[in-house]
Amino acid sequence: MKKQGAISPNEHVIVDVETTGFYPGQGDEIIEVAAQRIVGQEAGDTYTSLVLTSRTLTPEGIAVHGISPELLEREGRPIEAVMDELVRFIGRAAIVGHNIAFDMGFINAHLARLGRSLLANETVDTLEWARRLLILPGYSLDKVARYFKIPQAVAHRALPDVETTREVFLKLRERSQSLVR
Repeated sequence: MKKQGAISPNEHVIVDVETTGFYPGQGDEIIEVAAQRIVGQEAGDTYTSLVLTSRTLTPEGIAVHGISPELLEREGRPIEAVMDELVRFIGRAAIVGHNIAFDMGFINAHLARLGRSLLANETVDTLEWARRLLILPGYSLDKVARYFKIPQAVAHRALPDVETTREVFLKLRERSQSLVR
């Protein structure tokens, strides 16, 4: 259940996942997840975890996100624990992401595989929002962040992408509110 609409300054959780591929329905899996709570303009608690996977990581995937099988073996945690913690962390907050349908598709696919309740929180998609509010040659997180002059750390790792998405979200919310005045 997806709800779009007016954005209030209430509690939101920014979410990002890194995965073994693009298709959760074909068995691709989450290998990293990060989330950060924001209330109004303030960043709050952060959740992040690497996730053990049964899938083989491809050289192309490793080149994108930089997560190696050795790193997952050393620091990865079982998906059951990660999903339980993530769901508790998110609670009832609105979930924000850049192309949030991708992230929610993976999260809910994993929850379904585990026999858990799916997340039905309100979602806010900064990709859709940027397309409505900005005129850019492209709307990737990187391009929207550059437009707003938001410095970016390492792209395609979950926590840096969450931090960039948070700043994009705040800029888009500010832009949206200035149009209403």
